[in-house]
Amino acid sequence: MAGTERAGAVTVRRAVLISVDSVSGTAAEAAGRAVLASAARARRGGISTWDASGLFQDLAAAGGEAGAPSARTLLLLYAADLAFRLRWEIRPALAEGRVVVAAPYVDTAIALGRAAGLRSGWLTNLFGFAPPPDESRYVDLLPLETAAGDAGLLEFAWCQTVGMVVSLSREQLFDRAGVQLRILARRAGRRAAAPTARTAVATPGSRTTRRSEPGSAPGLPRVP
Repeated sequence: MAGTERAGAVTVRRAVLISVDSVSGTAAEAAGRAVLASAARARRGGISTWDASGLFQDLAAAGGEAGAPSARTLLLLYAADLAFRLRWEIRPALAEGRVVVAAPYVDTAIALGRAAGLRSGWLTNLFGFAPPPDESRYVDLLPLETAAGDAGLLEFAWCQTVGMVVSLSREQLFDRAGVQLRILARRAGRRAAAPTARTAVATPGSRTTRRSEPGSAPGLPRVP
């Protein structure tokens, strides 16, 4: 009514999910931290990184006794881990209206699957449960000479499983995955600049993830 004053107005903060995908786990996490740091301090929900559930740590600890899982099995584990991250890390922070970065998110896994020869339809169905990000970022779309160990999903896949199963060299796996990420970036309507081995390629939109220590409680670390 005219002349009445609105009382108790509530400001609703818009939640933002940003995905960061890359062939390099180190590059993805670094880019994710930079993205989150650019948000207002009060809005930072945190970074969600892969293996928050500890599934991959368990697989690595099993060593040769568990055998070398196929690329399909590896991605089924990643899907289970992502569901854990969404339930305990990402959605709670989004419900508070915060900015959440997931690094990596879905596209890194899809790129790995395509590089290993899995069908795109199967991959799309597998990750259909994951909500689309509000923003997407793609960094280091070509292999990094400095990528080593099992810091990221592709590095882990090469060291632990896929390299032995699909008979690809490390360079072939990373190169194929980089090509797939560039395709996904274009499909997302983003224009990825020509990448180099040491230059990050970013496009609007990204999410990041973190790896939890065994026994740690769910939740996202905050970036100061």
